[in-house]
Amino acid sequence: MRGVVSAGMAAAIEQLGLRDAFDEVHGASAGAFNAAFLLAGQAAYLSTLYQYGFGDPRFVSFRRALRGGPAFDMDHVINHVWTRERPLRFDAVLSSGLDLHCTATDADRAAIVDLTGLETDEEIRCAMRASARLPWLAGGPVSFRGMRLLDATLAEAIPVDAACAGGATDVLVLLTRPAGLAHAGLSPIVARLTDRYLRALNPALVELRVTRSPRYDALTTKLAAQACDPEHSPAVCVIRPGAGSLMVSQLESRAAALRTAAGHGLRSAWMALDGEDPELIGTLRAYPRDADTPAATLNGRGDAVRAAP
Repeated sequence: MRGVVSAGMAAAIEQLGLRDAFDEVHGASAGAFNAAFLLAGQAAYLSTLYQYGFGDPRFVSFRRALRGGPAFDMDHVINHVWTRERPLRFDAVLSSGLDLHCTATDADRAAIVDLTGLETDEEIRCAMRASARLPWLAGGPVSFRGMRLLDATLAEAIPVDAACAGGATDVLVLLTRPAGLAHAGLSPIVARLTDRYLRALNPALVELRVTRSPRYDALTTKLAAQACDPEHSPAVCVIRPGAGSLMVSQLESRAAALRTAAGHGLRSAWMALDGEDPELIGTLRAYPRDADTPAATLNGRGDAVRAAP
């Protein structure tokens, strides 16, 4: 659910007309959904959709998990909600001229894989399912191109290596956590159950799960340093929510919280890319009748923000 933040950031890229400045878009887990909707020209639409599908009781069901099914039915969201009820424009993704890369974890090699060269609607759906297949919680591995695939974030939460390996000269990274906020691991009970599941698939996967949080924190620290280095190649720009932004939980389903988090993501990206606060766009300026009367700059709510001489 925290992917709603980067969905808002993708919406800013879309609304600023910057999508076609990129050659390819990489996404991991929920980021793969955001990437696909950005290529379809539906990023702003997706930022309003997290409450549908993901917030639907048919998506989350611990009663179903007790019966041996998945607690999170990602297939329902991808194959039903985004195909029939609130459809992703798969044709627009395929005709965008930009390459979609969905990363996933290869369960047999315990390594990250880059799923690209997607040529059909079903390949896109399958790549998204694989990228977000939370081990145990969302069901068994997804079979795709002869591989058994699990959630990308198990091996690599931020898919920068695939982009750099492809020869990228400039990399824009969208993060969902404010600076200084460490990655939080699974609860002890869920961790034990997940490890038991992973051990049966491939014992090497347990090590990936155990080291996931420290690896994430180390990578975000490295990216921050690269972004501050004007000589670094590839050039790196990192956008993340500002201090005080709402930090939604991974299981958040309240519509108001999800809208707020998406708005914080959009505002962070808009200000980073455009230099202007989107809340002040379309403001009204009351020009004074004489030099002694200040003009008030108003935001969209009609509140006085500052005085202009």
